[in-house]
Amino acid sequence: MSAARDMQDDERAGMDMTPMIDVVFNLLIFFMLISDLNQKDLVELTLPVAYMAEEDKGQEEDDRVILNVDKYGQLMWKQKNVSLEELGTILSTARDRYEIKMRQQGKTGLEPLPSGGMASKLYVLLRADKDTPWQHVQWLMTIMAEQKLYKLQFATKKFRDGTYKDEAEARALDALTQKEFIATSKGGQ
Repeated sequence: MSAARDMQDDERAGMDMTPMIDVVFNLLIFFMLISDLNQKDLVELTLPVAYMAEEDKGQEEDDRVILNVDKYGQLMWKQKNVSLEELGTILSTARDRYEIKMRQQGKTGLEPLPSGGMASKLYVLLRADKDTPWQHVQWLMTIMAEQKLYKLQFATKKFRDGTYKDEAEARALDALTQKEFIATSKGGQ
């Protein structure tokens, strides 16, 4: 009898791992969702190379609108194709939401223009494929100006300058050195 009693005491003394496993799975699901949400604005594009490119520090979602334009001129916002008419509404809504957020923080979301009007401080990050015709970018800039949005950031890649881990990483990113760029661009002509 004492052996049976000892086995029962051992089973009751053990730790129940079920709640711990539930917590771990919930954390795993949470982080998978968050990582997916962080990439929802980005589309696979071949970005142009810029000599003075700086690393993007990122901003809060309401402080910047991210637009993508593929090499065919198709405009994408949050992984959806949108028309130029829809873009005006999207930018207007984002500007209004940004200005409300700034007012709640006791700040102004506007800045004066030299011409006497007011413009929003909301940024627009434009991620255009390097083969996108300039005409499509110009149309976007025109719609931005109509919505009083003048803070535009262009997404680019920087020249390979030793900051990449190795040559394979630089080539995978389609990066060029400054000398390679000058040689292929015929001296900027």
